[in-house]
Amino acid sequence: MSNNNKIVKIFTLPQRFPCGTEASCCGPIGQTDEEIESLKSTIKNNLNLETEVVNVEIDDMRDYSAVLSLLHSFGAMALPIITLDDEVVSIGNALPEEAISAIKEKMKS
Repeated sequence: MSNNNKIVKIFTLPQRFPCGTEASCCGPIGQTDEEIESLKSTIKNNLNLETEVVNVEIDDMRDYSAVLSLLHSFGAMALPIITLDDEVVSIGNALPEEAISAIKEKMKS
């Protein structure tokens, strides 16, 4: 059972190399499946919260105006974006422990 029926959503983009894997001009964007699964399981196991992954490329984003605003402002560098009950708690590539801390802080308020 989830903690107070709160829902954590992890907004992500599957990792890709826009300039090719051998290009020196830029690195990869997005997250690997392993990174997202680690983040998801750490949140679920440590906080007992329902956790969903949202692929910003294919999922319907109309109901997530705060996330869309961050994506328009910062692009893929804002990902992953983590929300708790649709309030943004973390943007960018946070370590799972940092994400846990940010979620705990939001739950206090």
